Amino acid sequence: MLRSRLLSTFTVIGAILIVLSIVGLIIGPRFVYDPGQPVTGKEAWYYLIIGILMVVNGMLTPPIPEEKPVPRAGSKSVTARPQTRETAVSTAEKSSE
Repeated sequence: MLRSRLLSTFTVIGAILIVLSIVGLIIGPRFVYDPGQPVTGKEAWYYLIIGILMVVNGMLTPPIPEEKPVPRAGSKSVTARPQTRETAVSTAEKSSE
């Protein structure tokens, strides 16, 4: 299911980083910076590369498997068939034989 891949944490954070990097490339190096670090002007490029890698990682991650619906008590599914005598024998009966 493609929808769960697009809404994974990796793709959402990657998309945010890509948007921040594009705005940083347009506005200038003072928009995207790491506090306490000297501004080099390459931070927007780093954000762009990391954002693309996160989106690719999110797309390559397998989707969460969908849960199969549990059949209702009145439905005639394969799992709701009555058990035969052989499968209903308890372990106590087997040990007494």
